[in-house]
Amino acid sequence: MSSGDKVLDNKTRRMIYNLIVNYPGVPFNKLMDIFELTDSNLRYHLNYLEKKGKISSGIDGGIKYYYPHPSAVKILNKPQDIIESRKLTQEQRHIVSIVKEHPGISQKELIKRSGIKHTTAIRNINTLKNLNLIKNYKSQKNVCYEYVPDVEMKFTIIKGLIIKFLKKEIDEETFLRLKRKIE
Repeated sequence: MSSGDKVLDNKTRRMIYNLIVNYPGVPFNKLMDIFELTDSNLRYHLNYLEKKGKISSGIDGGIKYYYPHPSAVKILNKPQDIIESRKLTQEQRHIVSIVKEHPGISQKELIKRSGIKHTTAIRNINTLKNLNLIKNYKSQKNVCYEYVPDVEMKFTIIKGLIIKFLKKEIDEETFLRLKRKIE
């Protein structure tokens, strides 16, 4: 690897790390699905990355989520990547879950269901829109929200690319070029 970072010399670990950087807040089970590793093998790589300060994790509702470690964010190239690397707050995750459960929910109803103060809810909604996790549209006199399923689609496509890369069906340069097209 050109960066000289020995932590990321391992191909599988580097791919896990890159996925976490590009999709902060990815849950353990999604990583299991994408990489098709054994539970213990995936845990080994994640624990190693966490121990070396490349990623951090948090548990919410019994599910473990992974994020780029704040000190590792400086290696990201695009300003957009820095925004996307921010850990979603519990309030933001709650808003996303409401929008997922109620596609087309009005802003008024979303704020009511979230139980979050109006100004805080609006700030969180705007952050989620900037991260392309939700989108809004006008319906009559209401602003309504939908979950952006592109994230799930990207996971599926990237999973296929990762499998091809790990099986050496494509080289790293091809993998990175195709991954950039998806993003």
